Amino acid sequence: MSADRLVSGSRVAVVGGGIAGAGLAASLLFNGRARGISLDVRVYSQGEPDSVPPPVVLTPECRSRLAALGCRVPLDWRVHELRGVEVLSQGRRELLPAPPGGLWVVDSWPHGPGGMAVVREALSTAATAQGAQFISRRVDRVENQPPSPDAPAAVRGSGSLVVRAQGSGERFHAVALAAGAGTSLGENFFPGFQPAPSVAAVHARVRQSASRLTLAPLARLWISPLPTIDGLFLLPSAHSVYVLAFGPAVTPADLCQALMMAARDGLLEEGFELSCLETTRLPFGPGRTLVAPGQIAVGAAALGHPLQIGLSETLATCSRAAVGLLDGGLSPASLERRYIRHGLSEMLEDSAAGARSIAWLRRAGRRAPEAFLAARKRGAVGGVYSGGVLGLASPTPLALLASARWAGMREVVGSWLRTTVEPVPTAMPTLEPDLYYVVDDDADAREAMTQLLESTGATVVAFADELALFCAVARRPPTAILLDVVLHWVDGLRLCEGLKKHPLTRNTRVIVMSGLNRPHVQQGALDAGAEAFLPKPVEPQRLMQALLGETPEAPRSAPLRPAVGPLDLESDRYAS
Repeated sequence: MSADRLVSGSRVAVVGGGIAGAGLAASLLFNGRARGISLDVRVYSQGEPDSVPPPVVLTPECRSRLAALGCRVPLDWRVHELRGVEVLSQGRRELLPAPPGGLWVVDSWPHGPGGMAVVREALSTAATAQGAQFISRRVDRVENQPPSPDAPAAVRGSGSLVVRAQGSGERFHAVALAAGAGTSLGENFFPGFQPAPSVAAVHARVRQSASRLTLAPLARLWISPLPTIDGLFLLPSAHSVYVLAFGPAVTPADLCQALMMAARDGLLEEGFELSCLETTRLPFGPGRTLVAPGQIAVGAAALGHPLQIGLSETLATCSRAAVGLLDGGLSPASLERRYIRHGLSEMLEDSAAGARSIAWLRRAGRRAPEAFLAARKRGAVGGVYSGGVLGLASPTPLALLASARWAGMREVVGSWLRTTVEPVPTAMPTLEPDLYYVVDDDADAREAMTQLLESTGATVVAFADELALFCAVARRPPTAILLDVVLHWVDGLRLCEGLKKHPLTRNTRVIVMSGLNRPHVQQGALDAGAEAFLPKPVEPQRLMQALLGETPEAPRSAPLRPAVGPLDLESDRYAS
């Protein structure tokens, strides 16, 4: 058994049983067999199943790479096909057509698994057919411990790397990390390991009553819909829309508010339902130290950026890692040369350019969609193996970075020379008199407020879930909105501020209510644009004064904490 090369009988561990892990296992066995080398490949499939099952977009290149790994690409994966990707920013939009061959959306959720699970299973089946073994254990660390000279021959020939997984330990000649972005192993993979940096993200599934894909088969990228969101993806499938928001400070509440804005602007259908939501991490550039003696990182742990759609880059790292391990040997110098410099150099450059372009697209503002078109006209800027962004053949990340930088500088200079004039929609909906919206997650408070307003002859629409509010206000502007501070998904003050910032909803009167009658809460409501603040329990006389536009009289006795049980709970919730 050679100490610095993989030969027949060598044992290889792959940490991570996702698409990158299964793809690397299949590529190792396929390329090894082509060289006359029979390997023992074990895949440690770790982690919990996805709470939000993502779909998969298969580009023509993705499908070719899957077929080359022995993964059968069935024709029913083509059931849902995108016409292109629409880029939006500050009221402007541009359509980037799909490449020849189309963008296939693989997904069967909610009636079956998400597309990522479907492709992962197909790749795992292909890898298993070639001899890979999948082990359901979580890896804790990888140790470099050469066997002692007096160890049995079987131990001396089983490799120097020990994979510790839930109390057990096995020896291997090589170990690959394919555990995704933001991997928790860190230096437990090897000392000095520096994977791809990552950025915070939140993703969710939105269910709709009708198929948006049938009506408009477009994926959408919304550049900076909120200050905390760098980009928002809307990817339609048969019965749902997958949404992904990324940015250094993005939170679940930010994603929910962006969804309400998308519904208001017609990007989502009215009456959508948020089915599942969780935080995640996305790769945001190239890793710096990816190899060690017999150790290598692939997939999102090695490189990537949020503007990648599809699996091409992940599958490319798998094939290049397999070739690097088989042809380059196991020493760090040979792996660095064969895998990093010769295999990943252009992909690492693309990842860096893709991550840097996001900041410039934010600066470009309304010019961001035009930057994508300008980058397409520049042609292929990059190496022979450079891929495009958003699942397209072009623009390449380097071309997009150049165009986004130019658009960003023009926008910054132009903002010094002009007065911002916000576009107003051509068709403004008519205000409906005596229509009031009540938004409160407390059923008793909501019912009481509804009965009070209906007793005056008004029409009342009550919302237990605030997600549909933006859409309703944009289509049927009410006389006023009575808005609770503590809601399920989004803080009521942020919701008020969002309503006041858009030309379709800025003139809608908002009255904020809260069980916490504190000066900072009152001031926060007024700063957010509310016409009045009413402490709970709401006095009918003060409410009617606020609805009529009169200054409400100070309450005769405004306790700082209401004595009623449910409102006490709300005060505690807000204070916490």
